[in-house]
Amino acid sequence: MIKRIRLVLAAVLTAVSAVVALAAPSAAADTAVPPSSAGQRWALKVNGYYVTVYAGPDGDMKLRANPDAAEAKGWELFTLHTDYVEEVKRYGTTVSFRSEATGNYVTAEDDASGALLRTRGTTTGSWERFKLTPLSGGAFGLLAHNGKYVAAELGSYPDYGLLRARTSVSDPAGLGSWERFTLEQIGPEGAYTANMPAPTAQAPRARDVVSWNVCANNNPDPDCDLKYAPPATVADDVSTALHAAMGTRRPDAIFFQEICEKSAKPLELKLEGWAGPLDVRFMPTYYNVATASDGTVVRAQKNCSDGTDHVDRGAFGIALAVPDSNTWYQGTVLPSPSGKEQRPMLCAVVPAEGSAYCNAHFSSGPYIDSNGKLAGDDTDPDNLFRPKQAAKMRGSVDTLTAGGYTTYYGGDLNTATKDVGYLDRLYPDHQECGQPTPTSPHTGAATDGGNKIDYIFGPQGRTYACSVVDGGLSDHKMINLTTS
Repeated sequence: MIKRIRLVLAAVLTAVSAVVALAAPSAAADTAVPPSSAGQRWALKVNGYYVTVYAGPDGDMKLRANPDAAEAKGWELFTLHTDYVEEVKRYGTTVSFRSEATGNYVTAEDDASGALLRTRGTTTGSWERFKLTPLSGGAFGLLAHNGKYVAAELGSYPDYGLLRARTSVSDPAGLGSWERFTLEQIGPEGAYTANMPAPTAQAPRARDVVSWNVCANNNPDPDCDLKYAPPATVADDVSTALHAAMGTRRPDAIFFQEICEKSAKPLELKLEGWAGPLDVRFMPTYYNVATASDGTVVRAQKNCSDGTDHVDRGAFGIALAVPDSNTWYQGTVLPSPSGKEQRPMLCAVVPAEGSAYCNAHFSSGPYIDSNGKLAGDDTDPDNLFRPKQAAKMRGSVDTLTAGGYTTYYGGDLNTATKDVGYLDRLYPDHQECGQPTPTSPHTGAATDGGNKIDYIFGPQGRTYACSVVDGGLSDHKMINLTTS
């Protein structure tokens, strides 16, 4: 009942408010309820103090260096995001800080005494963007839109600890201790819980698994009906299409790619209307936004483009729907080309069924764009990343198998049949949806235009059936594996 109340409230807030994010505020960090996203949480420190979002009596949501915060939780937690900057026409050049406590972005607001930092931004624009300038000792300067660095007022200022973008320097190396910020990872990358539980039952032979790239960000392809769509529309349309495709059958797991973070919970509610109790969890796609002087790479979640109603849709990535008896998730950033999308994988275990599932979206291979130019993520023939991504996925699968789970895995692997050798690490001791037998050729019905680039793998020893269904809405068809 508690879960149902929480989910209904989240759906209502999504529909009526452009301000509140779906993730619970400080409760997400302070309770045993796992967050809906496997995105990395961070704390910001300056001069040894954690930065806190301070609500204040007037609810002004100012940022302060807090000498009383002994650890980071709730009001000290942030997620890092990056959006498309039109001036440079790419992602990964700036970072925005989203507060876990408020769901809003940190904004440098112009005023007479310098740009005051508050968490009041409901979308990301120039006031919510900061450039991370590497400094010695692994610290960063935070350069705001006004061309000034953020400082914590830790001297004899009347508003002690307040953060403002007010410092101008010709050389960032001259920034003082009150302008040198460090980023501290809170919790392991992409993990909901530290330890994977053991299965409590043997996996059934019969499984029904779906994978679908729903193309719900901003792809201009005319087949992508959900581009810029608000979360409620994505939830309604995707759930309706899946229900029509499956009829009276109920999925054991669904792999989604190209979906926005704030669609995850509304989609969960819609799926539960016909598919039974499910959890839908999310893993973001990242960009590398800075490298500290100690070599630490800082990643920020790629944001979905704002919808036509100019409402933030959260990060861009993948989602995984599994029975809500699931108790453990693990998100992984796959090895990816530098300067390109850092591709995600998300795994989950269902101890009560002895099954585990891994969903991924691999890097795209080279292709010629509409201007006749070479495009795609993985364009260097001497440094192919899809084989590395397949190896990383197989490593996770082998860990789950060693833990006693029967594992199904796949997603949009961006690899056509002619290049299927890139996926060689995924085949041993397993069978792919589209192979009548484990030794059959690696062929199958096209899932994207004339190419098959979506895959589902499962254990050998089952009887396999594989269908490809055009659910509309997307430039990809859904792929459906059933075993018996």
